[in-house]
Amino acid sequence: MSSYGRLTVKGSKEFDERLGKVLDDISLDVKTLISEDLYEAVILIGGYGRGEGGVVKVENREYPHNNFDFIVVSKNITKDEEDLLSDMCKSIFDKHTESLGIFVEFTVISASKLSNIDPLVITYDMKYGHKVIAGNSDCLRKNTNFEVETIPSWDIRNLIVNRGTLLIINDLILEKENLVYKDKKTVIKHWIKAIIGYGDALLFYLGKYHYSYVEKQKRMRSLSNIDPKFKALYDKAMEFRFQPDYERYDKFNISKYHNFLKAELTKIHFLCESLALDNVEINSKTYITKAINQSLIDTSTLKGNIKKILFLVKKTPKISGFNFVEDLKYKMLGIKGMMPILFPFIAYGIKGKEFDGIVRDFFQTNNDDKNLKNQYLTYWKNYVNSNFIREDFGI
Repeated sequence: MSSYGRLTVKGSKEFDERLGKVLDDISLDVKTLISEDLYEAVILIGGYGRGEGGVVKVENREYPHNNFDFIVVSKNITKDEEDLLSDMCKSIFDKHTESLGIFVEFTVISASKLSNIDPLVITYDMKYGHKVIAGNSDCLRKNTNFEVETIPSWDIRNLIVNRGTLLIINDLILEKENLVYKDKKTVIKHWIKAIIGYGDALLFYLGKYHYSYVEKQKRMRSLSNIDPKFKALYDKAMEFRFQPDYERYDKFNISKYHNFLKAELTKIHFLCESLALDNVEINSKTYITKAINQSLIDTSTLKGNIKKILFLVKKTPKISGFNFVEDLKYKMLGIKGMMPILFPFIAYGIKGKEFDGIVRDFFQTNNDDKNLKNQYLTYWKNYVNSNFIREDFGI
């Protein structure tokens, strides 16, 4: 076993050793080529950082299925020095992962900024699920703010919406006349991510969330008051994450299964919001106003309040269905903050007189499902995820 311990759940000892050797090579180059004056730590996070990365078998040979995700914690350095650090890390990562055919994602963040970042799902997951490649991880381990109890409810809603947006992308992919293998594989990957994301959100609201995928799988299995159909979906999605099996879905009618899955996940989303907002029904204007109020309360920090004031002077779409107070609160939340709240009306095709106008005014389009989905993805690109490229999915 490598010095990093297990890196996968289903991979062989030899495969974990191979991954460990790559990480050792990266570590050696970082320590040799990059001055310690530039960085505090280079840390592996994500699935492999938890020791629960995915492995896929092709003709009996094992390959990594997930990305390598790193966080590079910089010291108090200049912008030019940070750019140099980023360039050097990219060169080192690419050099050693090319043979594995694995994609690398990494973020450079200063130690001071990391210590002051808002508590989120990702910060809790990073704190307890990581492996140190170089330097030390005190900046994570000693941060008492990165705990499951400090995660705000709005971040869990964002988790659902981030994964649920993949279902909207699937909707548009499945409208193509002819699906190629890449399309089908993308749809399946999106299913798995969505199921796990929605399930993780449910575990959070039930007080059962954990950073480990293996532990979350056990906890979901142990729940007695959850629909057995969803528990089975979550269990199979976790198994897929550990060791993907695309062939399992070859016999499925992809469009019918997608609609079935959306119906099941809609129920989970409704349940999560009911738990978060004291039995509110999503398909009502009351949900919109309650969710706005909760999001504003959850962001009542100094930094959050400054953002609210700044948002007041930014241009937002005029929503005719809001009174003065509702309009003020919506402006304080901003377009990015409003999108997760209106997401269910787009993703699940929820219609109703009391909120159709709100959705139409916000997205500045008519209530045709396809128009709304396309406009939602335009907003998604502009306000939430600038890395989203519609053309990558052929939609």
